[in-house]
Amino acid sequence: MQVARALDIEPKNVHITITARYSREGAVIAGNARTRCDAIKTELSLDSNEPPERVAQLIKMAEATCFTLTALRHPSPVALEAMVNGQSFDLEKAGSA
Repeated sequence: MQVARALDIEPKNVHITITARYSREGAVIAGNARTRCDAIKTELSLDSNEPPERVAQLIKMAEATCFTLTALRHPSPVALEAMVNGQSFDLEKAGSA
């Protein structure tokens, strides 16, 4: 709704459904378990008296400013810092023992 306010558009009856499909392979016990996101689908429904160009602008800007979609489309570095018993835990070192 922030985008709608910024564009001075008041959509009504807004409904958004986001469906994600995930898959898993490997096994935890074997140490090769992996998951992935296979697809994300967004379904949007709204009512508006605005011209089609303004509605298109609203939808495009709402999608372009979605943090989750941006992270999926343009992956960023991801880091894991683990603490065990209040101490920093070196996962690489522990995994080779």
